Amino acid sequence: MTLNYRAIAGVAGFLIALLPSPRLLMAQPSAYPMPSSNFTYTSPQPSVSLGSQIGMPGRSLGLEAICGSCQLEKFTDECVGRLEGPSFDRDGNLWMVSPATGSIFRVTPSGHCEVVAQTPAPNATRFARDGRLFGVDNKLGVFWLDTKTLKVTYVTNRYRTENFHGLDDLYFDRAGGLYLTDAYGSSVLHPQGQVFYLATNGDVRKLISGNLAFPNGIVLSPDERTLYIDDWGSNRIIAVPVRSPGELDVDSAWVFAYLNGGRGPDSMTIDSDGNVYAAHYGAGEVDVFDSHGFYYGAIRMPAGAGMVPSNVTIHGGYLFITEMDQHTVWRVRTKVRSVNQWPE
Repeated sequence: MTLNYRAIAGVAGFLIALLPSPRLLMAQPSAYPMPSSNFTYTSPQPSVSLGSQIGMPGRSLGLEAICGSCQLEKFTDECVGRLEGPSFDRDGNLWMVSPATGSIFRVTPSGHCEVVAQTPAPNATRFARDGRLFGVDNKLGVFWLDTKTLKVTYVTNRYRTENFHGLDDLYFDRAGGLYLTDAYGSSVLHPQGQVFYLATNGDVRKLISGNLAFPNGIVLSPDERTLYIDDWGSNRIIAVPVRSPGELDVDSAWVFAYLNGGRGPDSMTIDSDGNVYAAHYGAGEVDVFDSHGFYYGAIRMPAGAGMVPSNVTIHGGYLFITEMDQHTVWRVRTKVRSVNQWPE
């Protein structure tokens, strides 16, 4: 076979001509400028350097800095019902609810309990700075209780033309607004849980619409720049940056912590250093994390004390824990102060 070299050379030259110029292969300036943000968010910072707390990232911090030996003691078992929503008033009385019985309880500093009011299905309570006890009822929405007359006043159960699915928890910011978790009817296979904000003028805003398996406990960081949400149905805690009262940067949300075992984080509290305490429903413990999501450890319920801690709150140098199955309130001494609830 005779090769036609002249034809081959012609084809090669044609193919070379099709290649782009070397200058075109060089990186070209982007036609899209780097976006800038008008909102500067800094993740929660620990009160001491991170290195001094944890050494190598990912290690357990240990509970010594939180509660020493962490020995729990029984505070009261007089309140009969599946206990939720512990809150302390200025006089040191503990207020709680039971969605199973519809009871609102008042417990004296000595541990004596009495039922003082009823709503159909109360789930949680928080004190406003004016002394009123606010709560959520998973059937009738937001209410408040006059702790002197014991009269219940219902505030709202609606967002625009829709009823809430069933509110579970609430948390006040310093502006006086309420963050609300709307959980009922949602699950890990049907995630439609929501988060709302009730402003002081009565306006209700929807902050998170769906995608939460069962949003339960909710708290703000001490500087109120991060909102923590217990997603009970997915056994995790979610953190969302706060732009301003009632305005979230949902696109920058992240998973703050995953929990192991049990059912999921029920309700939670936070201390003045930004440490997060989550009552781990079905695990018989309270899980403690620093402001970066690093794990201090689990404060375990005593043997035989039940496996269903539901809520936690800090008061008077103690962490108080409500346990549902045995309608008992436990407490353990803590080394970190609570976030100041009452104005000076």
